[in-house]
Amino acid sequence: MKPNNKKKIIIYFRDLLLNQSLNFYFLNIKGLKASQQAYLRKKSNKNKIKIKVVTNTLLKKSIELTNNSKLLDIIPFIRKNTTLMWSQFNKAPAELLLKFIKKDKLSLKKIFKLALSENNLYFGEKSLKDLRNVKSKKELLTLIIKNIKILISKNFLFLKKISILIFRLKLKKVYKNEN
Repeated sequence: MKPNNKKKIIIYFRDLLLNQSLNFYFLNIKGLKASQQAYLRKKSNKNKIKIKVVTNTLLKKSIELTNNSKLLDIIPFIRKNTTLMWSQFNKAPAELLLKFIKKDKLSLKKIFKLALSENNLYFGEKSLKDLRNVKSKKELLTLIIKNIKILISKNFLFLKKISILIFRLKLKKVYKNEN
């Protein structure tokens, strides 16, 4: 690889890792059969998940250039073979990996290194299962907005009923005063 190409790769991964809207999974797919790797790539592509094998040296240099403390904490775990998987959705890669591992009866410990999702680090099998259920910031905001709309509409209906009641009471008072 030419030195100029290495710089481009380092900058590409640095910029990718700095993208706050992406969720990253660090994997070791060395030792998987070609058919298993092809299956993983095909399913990743189908689920709008990107997957790329990257040399550890270039990945470490990319991480160092980010100056992000969370990312710098990852460096000790970047060893052996590293495949980077990323997606805008935090659940999709977790679901894909868990199904893939179960389908092929593989060792999660050998494949899954860690994940960086919503600026939080996740290690181990339990955390991968938890990632399936973690709501993204976008999902949480949508849920909050939906609940606020429901509360506003309920309060609006309640206020409308009160205003009708007040109007009726005023009419009743006016009617009594006239008689």
